[in-house]
Amino acid sequence: MKKLTFTMFAIIAVACIMSCEKSKDTEVNKGYSLGIFVVNEGSLNSNNGSISFVSESNTLIINDIFYAANERPLGDIVQSFSIVNDSIGVIVVNHSAKLEIVRLRTFQAIREPLIVNYPRYFLQVSGEKGYLTSGNFEGKVYVTDLNTMEIEDSINVGFGPEALLQLDNKVYVANSGGWGSDSTLSVVDVSSDIVEDTIFVEKVPVDMVLDQENYLWVYCKGYTDYADIETDSYIQKINTENNSIIWQGRVGSALDYSTVPAKCAVSPDGATIYYIRPDGIYKLDATDPVIAEDPFIPGNYYGLDVHPENGRIYVFESSFTGNGTMKIYEANGTQFGQGTVGIGPNAAVFNLQ
Repeated sequence: MKKLTFTMFAIIAVACIMSCEKSKDTEVNKGYSLGIFVVNEGSLNSNNGSISFVSESNTLIINDIFYAANERPLGDIVQSFSIVNDSIGVIVVNHSAKLEIVRLRTFQAIREPLIVNYPRYFLQVSGEKGYLTSGNFEGKVYVTDLNTMEIEDSINVGFGPEALLQLDNKVYVANSGGWGSDSTLSVVDVSSDIVEDTIFVEKVPVDMVLDQENYLWVYCKGYTDYADIETDSYIQKINTENNSIIWQGRVGSALDYSTVPAKCAVSPDGATIYYIRPDGIYKLDATDPVIAEDPFIPGNYYGLDVHPENGRIYVFESSFTGNGTMKIYEANGTQFGQGTVGIGPNAAVFNLQ
């Protein structure tokens, strides 16, 4: 166990399950039910992807909690993690072509892995139903029964579906093109599981957030064939009442994102949009957007998320040969702290209820 000195606090990085700890900290006794989960992709073909757990008070990090709970590796590439009904965790392991379903408090698997070709992101859309994006070319959204955690149907969408985002009874699906190119969002009616509309955006949409007025912001990283074609990258603002684009700003071009993902996040009040560029984290005023010339938080980051209550900004410096670093910033841009997580961290998932 190793203590790391922070700007304002200490984080303890360990590699064993919380029951191994002798601490009487009440947060530890809650298991993994409340806190922050960090998604660590791992290295391709190395079977070393993982999930890290950060306690509510940011005083404890526990790395590789799936291995500790199940005594087997998680696989690679760990693409994303979702929470279902506050008690179940769904780990999407892309290259290993599976979903691992765990009980949140203990992180023990509750069934055999669910085998899925090229899984990407999972979203609970109702009390008994979840959507899973899948497909590197022709894309599908798989409809999952949350009672059995089995796939019961599929929805044809665009090529290479990635992020999912829900607004009332609609789910927006960003169709990135996978290994090719797409420039659409599929709008799915949750009650019928039918695509009711298609929104045409710029090339390769990969991430989305909603602002305070329920306008949809889409991050399109652009397309390149690494030879003759390279298109610009854009952030676009969409009116969800009529699905029209009402603003867009250029944020570079496709090759800028060859090693940096096009990820975005939103402040708890929905007034500020944050996004990753190769030289750091930028921000936009959701009401009066202007593309800034310089980053709000300089650095080279592979992941970005914002705490939904206190507005702290979580960013990740990733190495794919060793452990990565999580850094936390206040909403004013001052650093709050940092700690060591797993290999290739790309996201934080908050469970705070």
